[in-house]
Amino acid sequence: PGDALGIIPLNSENSVKSVLAALKINGDETLTFRNQSFSVVQLLRRKLNIEHLSSRVITKYAQLIQQEVNFEPGVLIELLNKYPLPSQISYDQLLAILEPITPRLYSISSSPNAHSDEIHLTVALDTFSVNDETKYGLGSHYLSTLPVESNVEFYIQPNGQFKLPQETQDIIMIGAGTGIAPFRSFIAERDATSASGRNWLFFGEQHFKTDFLYQTELQDWLASGTLTKISLAFSRDQEQKIYVQHKIRQHAQELFDWINTGATIYVCGSKDTMSKEVEHALLDVIGQYGNLAMDGAKDYLAQLSEAGRYLKDVY
Repeated sequence: PGDALGIIPLNSENSVKSVLAALKINGDETLTFRNQSFSVVQLLRRKLNIEHLSSRVITKYAQLIQQEVNFEPGVLIELLNKYPLPSQISYDQLLAILEPITPRLYSISSSPNAHSDEIHLTVALDTFSVNDETKYGLGSHYLSTLPVESNVEFYIQPNGQFKLPQETQDIIMIGAGTGIAPFRSFIAERDATSASGRNWLFFGEQHFKTDFLYQTELQDWLASGTLTKISLAFSRDQEQKIYVQHKIRQHAQELFDWINTGATIYVCGSKDTMSKEVEHALLDVIGQYGNLAMDGAKDYLAQLSEAGRYLKDVY
């Protein structure tokens, strides 16, 4: 519980075929990549990022073809269609400037003691728009289109900084969206091992009816007593948006009592929005009920962090 799973996503076969056609090669050609030999097809499918070109690659391509390139970071085939590779430049020169596919890390949402021989992930399909065209994140799209029974290349990424405390210690889990993943793992583990520490979950999403992830399990854990308390924030179900930080302030006195008696705080989710707002709310709670000025509240939270009682897994 707390570890992540690393997925090495593959580029789509259609994208590979399109690039091969644009380069006018069959893909059986062999090239060296990181001191190993691969066919061009293998490189384009498994090793090189052709779905989401960075601005660095665009700049290198402009230098390669000695032409000004006005192109938003995007898909290789679109770049080749707009700015074809000149005949005097070989395909291997193009492949040499492409960047490798980077693994995608996903927090594991299952517990070894509760889900033996299985690994569960909680993945949202990353959707964005480029020039009014819908695009998808490479990792999440790869996972969402995998046929059942497919083989998947993965590895376990240990996270020693995001672990459960002793079974008698209370925990406070704060997450939004897919940030619930490690907390499902935590609660399942504590349920399977009959840990005696109390467990309080703050969870936020947009809509109760469509976005209450693991609703039935959480309700069952609440009914059984494994989950001591759950505080929910569905931001779009009322006129005024409500987020987890609002729930933190709403339960300020009780939350501070948990913290002051030894609870460990975990935060998982968006780094730039949710995580920062949650920290501001925690500082307000600590300042108000700990009778501390802001500097004192920050010192208090820093001491929790140093003691391993304020842990974040944010992205």
